[in-house]
Amino acid sequence: MDVLAQLLSVSNIVLCLAIVALVWIQRKGAEVLVRRAFKKELKNSKLWTEFIMPIGPLLTGALITLVPSLPVPEMFNGGVTVRMVFGIGIGLVSGLVYRLVKKNVLDKLGKSDEKTPYEK
Repeated sequence: MDVLAQLLSVSNIVLCLAIVALVWIQRKGAEVLVRRAFKKELKNSKLWTEFIMPIGPLLTGALITLVPSLPVPEMFNGGVTVRMVFGIGIGLVSGLVYRLVKKNVLDKLGKSDEKTPYEK
């Protein structure tokens, strides 16, 4: 199996979608916790919106690849650091993969909004 086929496998697409879901849960949990405990909105914080939120998928991807039973392509089976690099890469593209999958599902259902995933 060639490298591109390994990187575009169904398991990696599912992993990208799992990272998107985990980041959403982390974000909502943190926003609710801060709102209730400190009576502040994280959405108004530049640190939150411009630093923490963008690195969320990267850290989540890196940490999720520490699970030993997680399938990774053969070229990333070299050790913990190599697996984490793979996780960071998957985290980087997880948002794009989510938008592409969402657009394809909406197209199949006939509910497309006629925008490409890059226009959002």
